[in-house]
Amino acid sequence: MKISVGNSRTSRAWKIKEFSWEKFVQKCSQTIRTAETVQEYRKLPKGQQDNIKDVGGFVGGELRSGLRRKDTVINRCLLTLDADYADEDFWEQIELFFNFKCLIYSTHKHTAQTPRFRLIIPLSRPVTADEYTAVARRIAADIGIEQFDDTTYQPHRLMYWPSTSSDGEFVFQHRDGEEIDADAVLARYKDWHDTSEYPVSSRQKKIVSHALKKQADPLTKQGIVGAFCRAYTIQDAISTFLSDVYEPSSLNGRYDYIPADSVAGVIVYNDKFAYSHHATDPACGKLCNSFDLVRIHKFSYLDKDETDSEKSASFKAMTDFAMQDGRVKEQTLTDKEKAVYEEFSVIDDNDDTSWHKYLSVNKHGDVENSIQNLTIILQNDPKLKGIVFNELSDCIEINGDVPWQHPSKYWRDADDAQLLTYLTYSYGKFTRVNYDVALAKVVDDRSFHPIRQYLDGLPKWDKQKRVDTLLTDYLGAEDNPYTRAVIRKTLCGAVARVMVPGIKFDTMLVLSGPQGIGKSTIISKLCGEWFNDSLLLSDTKDKTAAEKLQGFWILEIGELAGLKKTEIETLRGFISRQNDVFRASFGRRATPHLRQCIFIGTTNAEHGYLRDTTGNRRFFPVKVSGNSEKKPWQITQNEIDQIWAEALVYYRNKEPLILDEQTEKLAKKLQREAMETDEREGMVREYLETLLPVNWNEMSLYERRNFLDGSEFGEVNIKGEIKRQKVCNMEIWCECFGKAKADLKRIDANAISAIMAKIEGWQKMSKKSRFGIYGAAAGYERTEV
Repeated sequence: MKISVGNSRTSRAWKIKEFSWEKFVQKCSQTIRTAETVQEYRKLPKGQQDNIKDVGGFVGGELRSGLRRKDTVINRCLLTLDADYADEDFWEQIELFFNFKCLIYSTHKHTAQTPRFRLIIPLSRPVTADEYTAVARRIAADIGIEQFDDTTYQPHRLMYWPSTSSDGEFVFQHRDGEEIDADAVLARYKDWHDTSEYPVSSRQKKIVSHALKKQADPLTKQGIVGAFCRAYTIQDAISTFLSDVYEPSSLNGRYDYIPADSVAGVIVYNDKFAYSHHATDPACGKLCNSFDLVRIHKFSYLDKDETDSEKSASFKAMTDFAMQDGRVKEQTLTDKEKAVYEEFSVIDDNDDTSWHKYLSVNKHGDVENSIQNLTIILQNDPKLKGIVFNELSDCIEINGDVPWQHPSKYWRDADDAQLLTYLTYSYGKFTRVNYDVALAKVVDDRSFHPIRQYLDGLPKWDKQKRVDTLLTDYLGAEDNPYTRAVIRKTLCGAVARVMVPGIKFDTMLVLSGPQGIGKSTIISKLCGEWFNDSLLLSDTKDKTAAEKLQGFWILEIGELAGLKKTEIETLRGFISRQNDVFRASFGRRATPHLRQCIFIGTTNAEHGYLRDTTGNRRFFPVKVSGNSEKKPWQITQNEIDQIWAEALVYYRNKEPLILDEQTEKLAKKLQREAMETDEREGMVREYLETLLPVNWNEMSLYERRNFLDGSEFGEVNIKGEIKRQKVCNMEIWCECFGKAKADLKRIDANAISAIMAKIEGWQKMSKKSRFGIYGAAAGYERTEV
């Protein structure tokens, strides 16, 4: 027997291979185990499931030119039926009631509780595509058609080779017997060519009914599709464009697909839709309006796959074709005439029109094209009251209804076009210059600040303190004066930034702790729609970051671990900025944008994330464990409102936005601990605490290394007696690390400086000092005796 095989469902070249039944049975008896578990597989989106189970597959017959399409099936020699709704005793039924040769294997979604099998039966002879559908449906009906997937009868249907999740159950059974006599099965129909005789499941009977309810009425569609469907009913489209494809059937309301052997397979519904049951029809299994039916038959050959989309080549070609059709052109003009009256609600009896008297008109009674007229219209037309200016996002918004469809509150270029069109329909023509000036003036007068409105509308604080312990209560941070202080400063800084844009607040709370405990969640919960986690460090190199700040209150800067020193410096400079001056995309001039937001950093790093030895004062590190009774995702809106109400009280009571001296000392300690850990730190600590001989300064590097290594080579044992009081980078490099002087590079010196910054009891020297054999150099001195 000859079948077509491909490496995946996306294969463009299917190869015809010859198998014996025994070899095919052997192939199907072995499954490929995939990495995921059954439970993991079930939770994945369909696209990912398809990728996992795609281990290659076959079509049970020959394909023309290596293409797997409805019109390229030469023949089928195997029945391949997917029993997606199989009974638990599916195989026992086969063995008990039938004597044909066959095999089954479980598909990837199979479980013992919900069995799914692939049934494969060899045929006595190769059958055509139309014969295949008739035979497959009759055999499925014999077994129990409700057990089989409704699309499994397609002649070009791909069947995957067996694959199973890592812990899944794989089932394989086969039996000997007779091949199914295709001619005997076809003879059981009165006329197998008549598709109305084919058995169908109760589900399939509902498919078209469901599709009819789900599909939008094509006569109400906008654009060229709707115009074509209004110009041509299904019957008109077939007689005008597809008379060589379909012809009326002897059954009323049905058509025959001329290239097929079967008849009466195309059913017309309400003169608006056609549904084809012919297996070889390119439109088979699709509920088509007249536009799509013509598109599929005339232009689907242009598409690389079978996906129906407005972006497809066939859709574009059909659109061009329809636009040249006379009847469609007439329909389009009729639709445009209706649009003048239907696109906008120009007249509303409930609208107050008394303000019309303030409009100036010309001698023809038309509203004059002037800034004054446009300003009066934009201020008073009740349908345009929702066009406002958001001071937080620094842009125009739609707050309410307008006379056109709009996808969101954000103003688009398309909204300018809609508004100009509405003004033209309703009042008259206006120049773009006058429009721009009047719109800018009116929306500026209607400016609002959403966060200030939110804060002003908060309920009165109930006096229960929540701010200081927020990180402890919801993220398991240690409850100490430092943690309490930095969260209070952070939230008060957020309030201050919206009340006084650009106010100095150049510090950033950094939450470090395990993944999944809700670090980002608590931030997003606190500020809702004004939260943004899309800011990238690379954005800070140009105006991208400044543009991303607009419209947001708290921005999360994620995963700080692994940043280079220069990147930390860039970040430090960015969060210190109070004002961003830039020319917005499509803007006319560079304008200042005072900052109205704050930043909070998050990281999963366990071994530090700061690398610079200076300038860390801008970061407030707080370790969080997630060990808290309350969880971030459990916080209620009432709690959030009370937190901000409390922070607002602190702000109004002039809460300082900087730490006091005592808390600043704690901050420095934690900033030092937050520096990235160097594995050599322990070596340096031990080196610094090693007692030195009294003649240390006179010893050569060789002698010093021998002493530190404990190797005297037969000499009198030298004991350490004095405590080291100072040290330099080169000294540590050569003596502690055992490296050559010439190999010390800037990056190595910086790493040593970072280690020394973390070691208590040592500080940088204010000026250079002499270090014996190393000469004069900057160094470190002990601060405690």
